[in-house]
Amino acid sequence: MRISGSGKLVGGKIDDELHVSGSVRIAGDFECNAFGSSGSTRGQGNLTIHGDIKNSGSFRLIGSLHADGDARFSGSTSVGGEISVKGDLINSGSLRAGNKIEVHNDIKFSGSSRVQGNIISQKDIIISGSATIHGSITGADISIGRERLFKKSIYKHPNKVYGDIIARKDVNLIGTFVDGDVRGRDVRIGHSTEVIGIVYYVGDIEVHEKAILVNKPVKVNVENLEKNKNKFKNYK
Repeated sequence: MRISGSGKLVGGKIDDELHVSGSVRIAGDFECNAFGSSGSTRGQGNLTIHGDIKNSGSFRLIGSLHADGDARFSGSTSVGGEISVKGDLINSGSLRAGNKIEVHNDIKFSGSSRVQGNIISQKDIIISGSATIHGSITGADISIGRERLFKKSIYKHPNKVYGDIIARKDVNLIGTFVDGDVRGRDVRIGHSTEVIGIVYYVGDIEVHEKAILVNKPVKVNVENLEKNKNKFKNYK
């Protein structure tokens, strides 16, 4: 199904792909095989995609978004509920989420992101744009901040995490404010990063001279990390 003009959908399910290059309003919960928007889409309910979702236009959804494939956002994307993606989630535009984001594969944010909940990935999380996360971040390798972007920013902390950062592998932070703990195997606390909680590491730790750690880092072994994982929010 293609909508290139102005249209309205009452909700329901179609066994087809939906592509919007004009303007469409979806009145209730909607389900389709794949979704693409380069125009303007407004949804009043939940959206379930049995495939990939792509947005390069303006996309506003009051409910939650669930996709069985990949999600790629390069336009303006706002989801009032949670975002659940079984593939990769890539945002190079403006992304706003009113609840948690849970992704099976990689998460890559190079645009502007604001999330009112936790971010959980079974694989890597790379945030190279600017982000404000009101929740914890859990993944394999976690990298937040980019030296080149940080030097151009007018803000002391282009990235803010109001929760814990919990990596099964390594953590790399630049220009990031963390209101909770940081946990990982090898941990790099880069330029102008501030951690209010405790940094737990297994292997090596590197702390930039212009970083601020409120508490002394604590070295733990892998067994201890796994043994006590249930004490920490969202650790998987």
